Amino acid sequence: MERNNGISIKLRTSEIKRHPAIPQGNMKMDEIDSIRQIINSYPHISYILNENRQIVLSNQQQFDMTGLENLDQIIGERPGEAMKCIHLHDNNGCGLSDSCRFCDILNTITESRSRLMRVSRECRITTRSNGRLVFHDYQVICSPIRLNNQYYTLMNLVDISSDKRNQMLENVFFHDILNRLGALSGIVQMIRSENKQPELDEYIDILDTVGELVIEDIQTQRFLKAAESANLILNIREHSVFEIAESVRKQICYNPIIKARQLAIYTNSCDFRLKTDAALLKRILLNMAKNAAEASPENSIITIMCSQKPGVVIFSVNNPGVIPESIRTQIFQRSFSTKGHGRGLGTYSMKLFGENYLNGKVYFQSNEKQGTTFTIELPIDTYF
Repeated sequence: MERNNGISIKLRTSEIKRHPAIPQGNMKMDEIDSIRQIINSYPHISYILNENRQIVLSNQQQFDMTGLENLDQIIGERPGEAMKCIHLHDNNGCGLSDSCRFCDILNTITESRSRLMRVSRECRITTRSNGRLVFHDYQVICSPIRLNNQYYTLMNLVDISSDKRNQMLENVFFHDILNRLGALSGIVQMIRSENKQPELDEYIDILDTVGELVIEDIQTQRFLKAAESANLILNIREHSVFEIAESVRKQICYNPIIKARQLAIYTNSCDFRLKTDAALLKRILLNMAKNAAEASPENSIITIMCSQKPGVVIFSVNNPGVIPESIRTQIFQRSFSTKGHGRGLGTYSMKLFGENYLNGKVYFQSNEKQGTTFTIELPIDTYF
């Protein structure tokens, strides 16, 4: 495209090839082919843009997604024109409408060009295809490249529409189901306060604890999603170490997995307090306790231990089972599990939460004499 007093003029293919912005005059055809082969290897839309934001090369992905007869059709166009942005006709082209001032594709290109550095943003663009509106979410990544002593912009558009849609649906799901479980918890508390039959107290406690377990499981998935996307916000408060361990014991004791096994808590000192995110720490210890129960024979003892040593608070969970040597090196890998397909997030989340967020150290030891012990060490200086 050429611009003349705000008027958009479509170039013919023969004119485009002679356009001085196209890096063909001083480049050999094999050099052009090499660049095209490189960007054709990208699984997303890629453009090379000149200083006027015009496309001088595009990759095959653009051809596959838009059904072009050939890629020469978009040479000389700007990204919004090649993608059929709905604002094209607001003011005769890409970059000229009021809406374009807030377009993150345009702003990313401009910033990368002016600062000569890689710039990345999330962007949204609405296009029109076969008379229908299509809504896109992209990660736009622009980097300066130098060809024949002239700077161009390598622009990549990574489609994140599915990720954004799933994120929105998950947020709605988590929000709605937690609200419903909160209402259920409130009803249980009303039943507890109105109950006149002492023999029902135990069942009310069980119902209350099961509700807490379900909430904990949902929160764990929510926390895991946030942690993996680096969006997890910690809630650091002072807590009793014994109360944390007791809360874990209470939650795990009603879990069917602990059936026919004993759970014990030991501390080698008086109760002490530490500042941490109790919810995250309890999730780590719950996963340790669940794994210990699954790996232990019936009538075995699962032991939760809390202790101190200079500069460190230590939580450990021990069981008498032994981890085979072939499994030990893969324990903390994401999705690795000995329990079947779709499992394996438990030990992975221990490491993720404990080290990336609680600034601790998570590890295990396993041998015939002492069984298996999973441990998290938290630095005292960080939390006191």
